[in-house]
Amino acid sequence: MDNIRIVMVRTYTAGNIGAASRAMKNMGLHKLMLVSPREFPSEEATKMATRGAEDVLQGARVVDSLYSAVHDCELVIACSARPRYFDLPVLSPEQAAQRLYSTANRKTTSEKAGSPSVALVFGPEKDGLHNDDIKLAHYRVTIPASPENTSLNVASAVQIISYELNKHHMLHEGTVRSIDDHLLQVPTLSSSTNRRSSIELPSIAARESFYETLEQVFKDTGVANKDDPRHLMQKVRRILDRAEPDDSELNLLRGALANIQRRLSEKE
Repeated sequence: MDNIRIVMVRTYTAGNIGAASRAMKNMGLHKLMLVSPREFPSEEATKMATRGAEDVLQGARVVDSLYSAVHDCELVIACSARPRYFDLPVLSPEQAAQRLYSTANRKTTSEKAGSPSVALVFGPEKDGLHNDDIKLAHYRVTIPASPENTSLNVASAVQIISYELNKHHMLHEGTVRSIDDHLLQVPTLSSSTNRRSSIELPSIAARESFYETLEQVFKDTGVANKDDPRHLMQKVRRILDRAEPDDSELNLLRGALANIQRRLSEKE
């Protein structure tokens, strides 16, 4: 569970940060990152984190952007009930927990130290995650709720998915003998989703660097509108997210872009 981080973005109510810390501690998680919280540190947060979760709250890291919180992660899952025009593949809480846990516990090659870091991202209480936040994720997880009111309190959402993560941890550690012992029923994942558990994926930083280079090549070659390439880049992101390129595949594409840029500079 050491490589799993909970990221709370622009949290408005400090008490929710404390309540989320307590939910994490209950389920064996301790890495909390806060992106531009309205108020932190806070007495209200400390009050809500009582009964043993003070260490999670005290160890929380505050950063100024979601990119800073997840740039070194191989897998990022955003929690949001709201579909987007350019949407991500959607997972259930059980599927999200399985993906996060299996990736965080995968052994890497000698080029990378330890196991990959993964992140579960939660948005602000009032309006949720923005589209610019969602684009940094690989999947969107949604918690089934009543159609009359699909919006959960952010600390409650942290509790639900942390619980699913802890079930996988107990199975892995042998705390429970079988899935049935803990009433864990995980839906069958697609072959492409299972594939992600066994390969090394590019970090968010590597992925965003590739997209920046690709956008520049599109502008230089006239493929994209220089003034506003966003619509095209959203479509390209969606295509490549479905393809799920691993580290070596993305490096191959980066090499191709570098060659194109070199040829363009030679013609100038």
